[in-house]
Amino acid sequence: MLYACHTPSYPLNSYIYDLYYLEGPVSYTRLKTFPIPSLNLMVNFGHPFSVRRSDQAQPLAVCRRSWGVGVFSTYHVVDWPPSVRFFGVHFKPGGAAPFFPLPLSELHNQVVELDAIWGCFADEVRERLHDAPTIEEGFALFEQLLLARFSHMSRGWGLVQHAIEEIVNRHGDLSIRELSEQIGISQNHLKTQFKQLIGASPKEFARLSRFFHVLSSIDPMQPVDWTLIAHQSGFYDQPHFNKEFAAFTGYSPSRYLLLRRRCCAQDPQQGQSLGQMPID
Repeated sequence: MLYACHTPSYPLNSYIYDLYYLEGPVSYTRLKTFPIPSLNLMVNFGHPFSVRRSDQAQPLAVCRRSWGVGVFSTYHVVDWPPSVRFFGVHFKPGGAAPFFPLPLSELHNQVVELDAIWGCFADEVRERLHDAPTIEEGFALFEQLLLARFSHMSRGWGLVQHAIEEIVNRHGDLSIRELSEQIGISQNHLKTQFKQLIGASPKEFARLSRFFHVLSSIDPMQPVDWTLIAHQSGFYDQPHFNKEFAAFTGYSPSRYLLLRRRCCAQDPQQGQSLGQMPID
């Protein structure tokens, strides 16, 4: 599997972690994908693949061309074809808003065809990226195309961005009421702005940020003290931590660790992925 990534230049780097490219046979054709507190965009040149929610047998979406992936509140399952080829965008938390001209709450727990968001420009993006002679030129072109969709945010965006930074820096372990008071706006107004510009409420965003921090703090090849992690992450007791962990992954912490260790031993590259796990 060929994987390449590219950090975009200013101003895109304020909103995007990286652009990436995947091509080749996949190691696993079915992956459980864990929720993260940000959005993703993908432009496909290979065979379609399907996405389904954790509690449904039928696909939520069959991804053929290009699509946006909203903030999910729990894990979902991706069925990959044997081989893939696509470009993608990893947005920073809140970073998708300048590129998507709709309330991002409409993408919550959804995978949406990009032409429903960008219209015919989505097909133009796909056609032009398909014709890029090299991956590096594809990244450069992708930057230009994203800049064409970039829209400067209103002054109110600064308050939301400050709230995002506070939540991320505290790993989600904070009071939303106190955060609202610190910023100087009501909780209801902050919630409305988050759903519009992030795609999730402040409380859900904080939960996802805390969960992602928990996964980031685990070294699967070392002993893990789950009680200590739960305490350091701000959970008031172990049962609450276990319940939250299972809601986001479908596994108990001990089962997750066993599977992650097995994955690391079989495929170290896949084992390093915090956001996905092969279906056992």
